[in-house]
Amino acid sequence: MGSSDKNSEYRNIILISQVGICVMIPMFLCMALGIWLDKKFGTYFTLPLLVVGIAAGARNAYVLVMNVVKSEENRRKKRQEDEIKRKIERANQEKENDKQT
Repeated sequence: MGSSDKNSEYRNIILISQVGICVMIPMFLCMALGIWLDKKFGTYFTLPLLVVGIAAGARNAYVLVMNVVKSEENRRKKRQEDEIKRKIERANQEKENDKQT
């Protein structure tokens, strides 16, 4: 297993952890706020605020994953561009060598 495979595994583990945290924190905060409001005012805010927390967490997870996808896509494009540049330079060097001989 190469170094880049190991780094990729670690990045994936970190991403999964971040997504979980990004979903749980808004959900628990909204639920706690709903429970507190229910006790304070005798209302039924827990369920609606829980739904809001889940929606906020889903949005956070979506934004996080899309940022990672864009970042990976940019890295892939950069690697492809670098590979094309190397091939062009190699072809130009071979052409120069052929002219000299």
